[in-house]
Amino acid sequence: MVQSSDTSSLDTGPAAAAPEPDDAAPTPPEPPRRNRRASFRKWWARFIVLLLVAAAVLIFIRISSDRSSESNRVNVKNVTLTAHAIPVESPQVGQVIEVLATAQQRVTVGQRVGRISVTGADAKGKAKVTKVYLTAPASGIVIDAPAPLGSTVGPNLPFLQMYDPAKMTFVTEIKLEDLPVIAPTMTATLESEGLDRTVHATVQRIIPRVEGAETTSGKHASALQVVLAPSSPGDAQGLVPGMVFTGYINTVTGQPGTTHLVSMPQVRGGR
Repeated sequence: MVQSSDTSSLDTGPAAAAPEPDDAAPTPPEPPRRNRRASFRKWWARFIVLLLVAAAVLIFIRISSDRSSESNRVNVKNVTLTAHAIPVESPQVGQVIEVLATAQQRVTVGQRVGRISVTGADAKGKAKVTKVYLTAPASGIVIDAPAPLGSTVGPNLPFLQMYDPAKMTFVTEIKLEDLPVIAPTMTATLESEGLDRTVHATVQRIIPRVEGAETTSGKHASALQVVLAPSSPGDAQGLVPGMVFTGYINTVTGQPGTTHLVSMPQVRGGR
């Protein structure tokens, strides 16, 4: 008798797969991103603040410098360029027979500018006519037209007048209260309407006010005239006597130790 047995055998199939894990663990949250626009605005604001601070400092320095410069200046007005007339005349009275120069012509020392005829007497008392050339006593510029043909010239009756541009000077009136801070060799900066450059001049001397003197210092009781000279030939180039300038004298320039124009109690504070 055959004994029945369970013919089912153990499952020899592949082992059961490991249980799948639950959903993947959540990733940690990313740190919040910086707002680039907000950061840019912040740095831009800082830059603007720094820029304003720097501008304020520069303006303060500029104002302080300007005030310092102003305190070292004496303003001058109606500064007139002048020149002394040089006459060309004969020691003898004569009549003009030839004109060799024109107005505004530049001449050199010894140059012939005209000729006159002088009537005199010889040893026998007979009339004698001598022709004499007139020459320039210095180099310079003829001021105006010479005496015409046929006119009479002689002592105190010049044939023409000229001036030396190298000896032109500026003359201006300065208040008495400003004179104690001004000394020879100080530099002035001048401008004239229509002139496209500045002119530099050097303080030379003061003109006293003397009653009855041929050269006196004007009529204003509160001011005296001061003479300045162009600082260099280039400063005088192209200028004509009679031009009027304005400007200022820099009181911190000049040679140290130079005696001031006048010695008076200084009424201007700080100078």
